[in-house]
Formats: sequence, C-alpha cells, structure tokens
Amino acid sequence: MLRPFEILYGGEMEGGTPALCWKMREGEDPGPSLYGLANFSARGWQVPAYSLRANSEDKVIQRILVRHGVSRDLGTRLLVDMKRSIEYFDQHPVHTKMSAEEASGFRH
Repeated sequence: MLRPFEILYGGEMEGGTPALCWKMREGEDPGPSLYGLANFSARGWQVPAYSLRANSEDKVIQRILVRHGVSRDLGTRLLVDMKRSIEYFDQHPVHTKMSAEEASGFRH
C-alpha cells in the first residue's frame, strides 16, 4: 500500500468496474496534492486528479481504469513510478499546492 492514500474503491469483482479509486488519507502529512502527483504522463501514465461533483467539490480523487489484459508487471511499474513521485516530493516539499485549474485541462 502507498502510505498517503486511502482506497475508496478497489475494483471488487461484484462492483462490476475494473477500476481503482483513491484519495489522500485523512490526517496524513499533506505533502503534494493529488494534482501534483497526477503528472505521471511524463512516464506514460494517465492518472488524472479531479474534484467530485455536487456537494463534494472539496474532495479530490484519482482513478484508474484497468483494461482487460493488463499484466501484473505493468501494475507493478505504475506503483514503482507512484512511489518514486512520492519520494521526490518528500525530498522536495511543495510549499504552494496546485489548484484544479492549474493542474490540468481534464474535466470529468
């Protein structure tokens, strides 16, 4: 498990959606925001961060959808890249958080 994240949905088979969704864990040293961590695109990943809608706009989540045939090796590489990003931000603390508007053009 990656320390700063709380899994909201873990892709349980009975849920029907091959996805994983998480947010920053409550009470965790904030470090980077999910918007800051969303920049995996430099390493080939597209893991956007976005706020929820209607009465939950203050909650920011990240979500990945997993295609049929994605290997365990590929999932492991994503986790390694996520850990590398967290370590980078641990060594280079963020003093000003990104807003949703600054982070990306992604709109859900």
